[in-house]
Amino acid sequence: MTKITRLADLEIYQESLKLTAIIYTFTKHVLLAKEFSLIDQMKRASLSIPANISEGYGRNTKKDFAQFLSIALGSLNELVTYLDFIELHFNLPTTTFKEQYITLSKRIYSFRTYLFNFK
Repeated sequence: MTKITRLADLEIYQESLKLTAIIYTFTKHVLLAKEFSLIDQMKRASLSIPANISEGYGRNTKKDFAQFLSIALGSLNELVTYLDFIELHFNLPTTTFKEQYITLSKRIYSFRTYLFNFK
């Protein structure tokens, strides 16, 4: 594992920021234009992922960091639910986004497990 000396060294943080930017662009789709509440929730959930990774990184213990990764996973799952709904209700393809978020979810989960087991 590469030595982590700053937040930007965390690949899960960088990846989550990139995916958040993708979600912000996606929510500008014309079919979603009047879905203010849904768009707001999607933006909040997507931005919550890197925000919680960042907050956890700044905590004093690995246990605290792992807890914030758990919160990030919750936001990630929330976002995947919104993407599922959009695909179902608006017939917009979201498979690529969901696959990227599911991959990120696995990586965050693995890192969280590592932190819990690290002595």
